Amino acid sequence: MEEGSVIGNIATDIGLDTVSLSKRGLGIALGSGKNYLEVDKINGYFFIKKKIDRENICAFKDECVLSLEALLQNPLQMFSIEVEILDVNDNAPRFPFSVSFINISESKLKDESFLLEKAVDPDMGNNSVCNYKLSKNLFFDINVQSWKDGSVSADLLIMQTLDREKQVVHNLILIALDCGKPALSGSINITITILDENDNAPKFERQIYQVEVSENTLIGTTFIKLNATDADEGANAELLYSFNPHTSVEAQMKFRLNSKTGELSVNKMLDFEESRQYELFVQAKDNGPNPLSGRCKVIIKVIDCNDNHPEIILASSQSSVSEDVPIGTVIALFSVTDLDSGNNGKVNCLISDNNEFELQQTMDNVYALVTAESLDRERQSSFNINIVAKDEGTPPLSNKKTISLNLLDVNDNAPSFSHSSYEIPIPENNIPGTLLCSITAKDPDANLNGALKYSIQEKNDTNNTFTKYFSINRDNGNIYSLQSFDYEKQTFYTFDLVAKDSGTPQLSNSVTVKIIVLDENDNTPVIVSPWRSHGSIVSDTIPSSAEEGYLVTKVIAIDDDSVQNSRITYQLLQVTDHTLFTLNQYTGELRTRRRFGLRDSSKQRLVIQAMDNGNPSLSSTVTILISRSDPEVEGLLSLNDEQQTDYLSWLNLYLMIGLASVSFFFLLTVVICATVKCRQKTSEESEKSTHRISCYSQRDSMISDLPAHSTLYSSDAYWHSVLLAESRKGKMLVRQSMPNGAGFIVSSLDRNSEQGTISELAETPIQVRL
Repeated sequence: MEEGSVIGNIATDIGLDTVSLSKRGLGIALGSGKNYLEVDKINGYFFIKKKIDRENICAFKDECVLSLEALLQNPLQMFSIEVEILDVNDNAPRFPFSVSFINISESKLKDESFLLEKAVDPDMGNNSVCNYKLSKNLFFDINVQSWKDGSVSADLLIMQTLDREKQVVHNLILIALDCGKPALSGSINITITILDENDNAPKFERQIYQVEVSENTLIGTTFIKLNATDADEGANAELLYSFNPHTSVEAQMKFRLNSKTGELSVNKMLDFEESRQYELFVQAKDNGPNPLSGRCKVIIKVIDCNDNHPEIILASSQSSVSEDVPIGTVIALFSVTDLDSGNNGKVNCLISDNNEFELQQTMDNVYALVTAESLDRERQSSFNINIVAKDEGTPPLSNKKTISLNLLDVNDNAPSFSHSSYEIPIPENNIPGTLLCSITAKDPDANLNGALKYSIQEKNDTNNTFTKYFSINRDNGNIYSLQSFDYEKQTFYTFDLVAKDSGTPQLSNSVTVKIIVLDENDNTPVIVSPWRSHGSIVSDTIPSSAEEGYLVTKVIAIDDDSVQNSRITYQLLQVTDHTLFTLNQYTGELRTRRRFGLRDSSKQRLVIQAMDNGNPSLSSTVTILISRSDPEVEGLLSLNDEQQTDYLSWLNLYLMIGLASVSFFFLLTVVICATVKCRQKTSEESEKSTHRISCYSQRDSMISDLPAHSTLYSSDAYWHSVLLAESRKGKMLVRQSMPNGAGFIVSSLDRNSEQGTISELAETPIQVRL
């Protein structure tokens, strides 16, 4: 058929109209007939692309079939096409030589036969050689024989007794005919020379030998020994073996014949896929003056071995797919072939070491590689899929093809932080603009899907941390302070840090961040007791009769810092007499070490320091001037005035009763009475002094044991000059002074109050006699 000839319509066969056909892109992908056949992508007509010569494609094969694979895109689909090439009688029979020379002994009898040259016609069936004809003559004719393989041959027959003396040479023409329409023919000239008699020709044991040889037989291996005999003697019985001209050149190259022994051996490696059978025509010729020959036919059947690896032919494949493709998505289409036969040519396909993909067989030896599980680029971004094709031979042979596949990212992962929340400690009094911390999130997605932007989200509307206190670098998550922090004003700040990716759809996540302000020792202790009306000097008095351990005063200082920075210790920096006073470094209580002596100065000056426990530590001082008072002397002066008044009263009584009493007894009586009264008064004053000291001691001990929110006051209940001081827990220590003594109050007041009254202060009064 000529080029361009239409032989069918693929679109009609697969049930597609021209509109669907143009969309899906029909084309020839694979196959042995791809160079000869083509399909029209618009209308689906299947036509001849290049003129086909069956003899070149399928030489000496009974059946000639071209296999092709048609491919449809979107979605991928493959169809197998088989085109059978029918033989036409386009080759005439031909002989390997133009002239054949035959020597025949004159002793040959009638009906003896001689093998003639065989004609070759590459056409098949009836188009091949089917008959022979010999030119007319009186002495010879031909005998046409048909063989089991369908071939025919002609033997030359002697029709009459030959006489060399009458005619030495006979020239004949042998014509080979095929049965095609029209029939074609070929001819050869036969020159027959009549020889002198050598009347016994060699003979083989069998006319036809059949032997099987494996295709992997080693070169030089002998597989059969031919044996011919000659009844003649001497030189006429010495035989030489050789290939008859009927033996093809290819067969003579594949096998070697030992001319003396008749042994046949392998000369070149055999290939079952190249040729499954060889025919050898062997002759044995004697060494007589007129040599005679005998002939036989050796049919060699090549046995297949599993010597061909399966072949994987890739028709279409995708190099990259999105990671969210559905299960069953086609990744590649391919076919497998094996040139071996039987089980050696049966091929099984599988995927090695991969659970994400599987093979689906669409037709014989055609497979589709599809996804078997959901893919995740963050778990594995690329795959090298190994497809293994393995035949069923012994031993089995296999082949492998690797298909590389990259996964395209989808924004399916939200940003994630390494901790559920963050606590960031920072010192107070920091420099504005300081980098506080860097908090970053991770997003396993790629490119914009993994590019994160950071922002601060307010936890409530009143915090305003983003605009007032903090700023954030949107690209790297660095958080900076916008102002200096003060622990005493606010100890922590809480906000949400939000990380958003740049993918579509956009995903985000947040984490709570707590900025904890760490205290620094930036507040100096403030001494709130004893109260100082002017400057830093405090005046106080102490009775001369104060015993050892007498509480002179209690120094109280407060510090706005916390923990170690607010722990206050007290110490005496300066003191007039170190032996007279002692200071408790933790409570600030100033007490006497001993009683005042006559030589002790009446004025004592002490400088007390209140120092916190920070690093470096801060401190404050207070100066206290203590004056000694003598209540016993004042009491004696009052007693003398009373005795004088009593004395005058008794004298007037005695004068009124009896002016005539004797002055000596009167004076003696007066002296005795005065002496007795004086002793009684002295004893009363001593008891009074002793009672006062015990009251002071009782007062001191009770002050230290007072509960919170209680009031200590005298029965006079007249208070003035109230000073309030705040402690760390909001408790208020109040010290008041009265005209006739001192009192202490412990109560709760607001820090902004400066004065209070008894009714405001006394929540749970405890009345104590002073």
